[in-house]
Amino acid sequence: MAHTRKLWFLVLMMLALLVSACANDKTPDMTKQSENPPATEQQSPVKPPNGQGAMRLTVYYATQDAMNLVPEVHAVEKNDHPAKTAIELLLAEPSNKQLVRVLPAGTKLKSLAVRDHIAYVDFNDKIVKNNGGGSATEILIVAGIVNTLTEFPDIHKVQILVEGKTVETLNGHMSVGEPLSRSEGIIKKM
Repeated sequence: MAHTRKLWFLVLMMLALLVSACANDKTPDMTKQSENPPATEQQSPVKPPNGQGAMRLTVYYATQDAMNLVPEVHAVEKNDHPAKTAIELLLAEPSNKQLVRVLPAGTKLKSLAVRDHIAYVDFNDKIVKNNGGGSATEILIVAGIVNTLTEFPDIHKVQILVEGKTVETLNGHMSVGEPLSRSEGIIKKM
């Protein structure tokens, strides 16, 4: 049953991407292709204080055509909450100007906890109210969060919460009512 749901989720996500690509003719500035493809790695120079060292975190941002996610690697100061740091990077603008952030403006991380290999990530209501409403946008938001957090070996699934509560959907196009697995198919291979 769970395998069938995952398969349907993947099929629906790919179908939604296809449909949104066909209907995306209204925004020519978003579909403009750059001559240089997005870099797969960007490193933020960090000078670790007190010799603590640095760690590398992979965060997934969207391509400008809203079709794929691209990983951006950040070198940041080591800390006790790397998954939280990764979501904070996801909330910020990408270093690579050819990529765009997936989380809507005003979105804030309220909390993040990991139990039994599931990350429970709680955002304020701006993730719903400011997300633009399209299926491609919703897919990129969800996949950006899930793929960023599942980069950590102890996180296998992600449950997205809004204001501390489970919601069925962020904008009516895909279910987020249960913990979600990584989506490799949306990642642009470089």
